[in-house]
Amino acid sequence: MTIGEQIRDIKGQLRLVMNGVAAQGMRDRGICYKLNFGASILELVTISKDYTPSLELALALWKDDIRECRMLAAMLAPADCFTEDLADFWVSDIRYPDLAEVCSRYLFVKLPYASVMAFRWIAQQDAIVQYCGYLILTQLLRQGRQISDSYRQELTDQCQAALAGSELLPRRGAMAALQALEENHGEGSDGTAE
Repeated sequence: MTIGEQIRDIKGQLRLVMNGVAAQGMRDRGICYKLNFGASILELVTISKDYTPSLELALALWKDDIRECRMLAAMLAPADCFTEDLADFWVSDIRYPDLAEVCSRYLFVKLPYASVMAFRWIAQQDAIVQYCGYLILTQLLRQGRQISDSYRQELTDQCQAALAGSELLPRRGAMAALQALEENHGEGSDGTAE
């Protein structure tokens, strides 16, 4: 099946799970994609299982400003060939928290350079970029990733700065990261984060 055929098939599946009430609720809250089918994350995970992960497919899905296509792009992008430049481009193209959360959970956290990238992102000015950085670090810590004392201090300092700021998403992300850091702290530190 060609990429174009896969895209048409995916959009057909999305029409079958369309939820107009959910899509309208998102629009009412200011989440305004070009197209929003209102599909749940669980429905998208189910759809993603029908396709072989492919960078070409992920890039084609990302091109449309369609909520579910972008989320599926994150689910179908293979982490082993996803470059840091591409991650930077995608994160700069994210406008809404729901997409930030899906990209962070299903793609960004799996990248071999995730911790380095996340520390760089939490130091950025853009609220969504910071949020993604905190989400990645939170997930890595919850997966048992240990960090050195210097990175632990850097994360704590960045979290405190975010909590003192006025941006909601970085504050929410920083609170989650601090909680994960607290849960992880008792397990010791072997300096594996970079």
